[in-house]
Amino acid sequence: MIQNNRPQWLKNRGYLHVGPKVDLNQKWEAVFAKITDRSYIAKHAFLPLLHAVINERRYKKIDASGRSRAHSQLGTNGKVKKNYKSRPLHFATHVDAMIFSYYAEVLLNLYETKLASEPILSQSIIAYRKIPENANRNKSTINFAFEVFSEIKKRAYLEDCAVVKLDIKSFFSNLNHNILKNAWINLLQEEQLPPDHYNVFKAVTKFSYILRDDLRLRSASHGRKRLGFDEKKIAESRKKGILAFFENPQELKERINNKEIRIHKFPFRDKDGFPMGIPQGLPISAVLANIYLFDFDYVMIKDVVEKMGGYYRRYSDDIIIACKATEVNRIEEFVYAAIKDSKVEISVEKTEKFVFEKASKVATSTLISLKIDSKGGKKPTPFTYLGFEFYGEKILIKSSNLSKFYRRMIYAVKSKASTARKSVERSPGRPLVIFRRQLYKLYTSYPLSSTKIYTKFKWLEKNKKGEYFFKTKPVEKKQRSNYLSYVKRASEIMQEPAIKHQIRNHYRIFNQAIYRHLKR
Repeated sequence: MIQNNRPQWLKNRGYLHVGPKVDLNQKWEAVFAKITDRSYIAKHAFLPLLHAVINERRYKKIDASGRSRAHSQLGTNGKVKKNYKSRPLHFATHVDAMIFSYYAEVLLNLYETKLASEPILSQSIIAYRKIPENANRNKSTINFAFEVFSEIKKRAYLEDCAVVKLDIKSFFSNLNHNILKNAWINLLQEEQLPPDHYNVFKAVTKFSYILRDDLRLRSASHGRKRLGFDEKKIAESRKKGILAFFENPQELKERINNKEIRIHKFPFRDKDGFPMGIPQGLPISAVLANIYLFDFDYVMIKDVVEKMGGYYRRYSDDIIIACKATEVNRIEEFVYAAIKDSKVEISVEKTEKFVFEKASKVATSTLISLKIDSKGGKKPTPFTYLGFEFYGEKILIKSSNLSKFYRRMIYAVKSKASTARKSVERSPGRPLVIFRRQLYKLYTSYPLSSTKIYTKFKWLEKNKKGEYFFKTKPVEKKQRSNYLSYVKRASEIMQEPAIKHQIRNHYRIFNQAIYRHLKR
């Protein structure tokens, strides 16, 4: 039965793909009926995914001592090498993405029902779920981080507290297909996957993809650099009502046959030859990752939490366990052994251990975060979790996250300034201006001290003479969500004024960037 209101999972997508864009504003009911038709999905042919890589700059050590840190370093060949983390993402066509979204919703509802039978387990799995904070908002990483820091403080002041922080190595790329399939079947409580679910399972485990860069125009400079996409061709297709890189499947086939575009096949295989890995970026990927580790999470609750008295939280591939200092090594070994049943591995080099101690024996003494090195030594180091640094008493936003915010701000200013200069070059005599309002909306939309913001509501009314005039009144406006609002919310939730203090110079940096790049 078609719902009166469009479900949340059925939404428009803005990116271009090899398949046409679907406008749900006019015909969402027809699309809904097709996607929820199980016999249709069982026979549906999924198109290749688009593959892109996002490189995130990293500020990391450049010598063995760790004293020097930078965004780049000099390589052994004498060339500068940039430090960044590559994140491969895959995008499905709009229709395929809606199918993945629907089946993600189906599986998520079943997964939530299964978690509800184990309250402690439900509290421990915090990624990719809608966990209510209050009637109007779900919990975010701010809430999850604050809950962990509060638990650490409570344990540390009662007796002692240590934390093991672990990371699953290349999580999505190493998911074993057989384990995933069995977990899927168990969740549905079936003997095997129904035809529609099996077709979706195949689409996320035996998929093909196209590199998005292969759809770009090549530059004339030795063919090494790439320009943008063929905007002229895209505009002509748009006039025909087609929003896609190709007007029809035949055009795509011709480009593939002419070897202008290469189709890449998945999956990878492990050392024993078993297929593994699912793509990151699909609407269903996150749900499948949680389903995959259900048995592991269950073991953690029964053994680590209930038997060893630990505190377990898993956010996707990030695992933290708070426990007594005397238990930290035993719990670390237990996790390493238990994860093997899931055919994934813990990243040894990323595993960290912390202990939280009082600065003195006085009851009101300050709590200190100490990192335990490989030799058992302790060094004052903040415990980082979900974008925050916990020093034992004080909480701050992770410095690298702040750097990323300012980098993006300055890059946006630089781009706008460049556009303004080119505009002047094309029209000499035109004033050199930058549209600050667009940038303000992104970075400085309202004062952080304000609890409410208002806009003017304007309407026409008739006076006694029959003349119309505009009448206005202030109306409360919903605050835009941006990084500044995130910082403000973090400061309030964690009751930590120092967090808001971290961005006290954002207006000055913003205006300095505008002045510097316009002057250039």
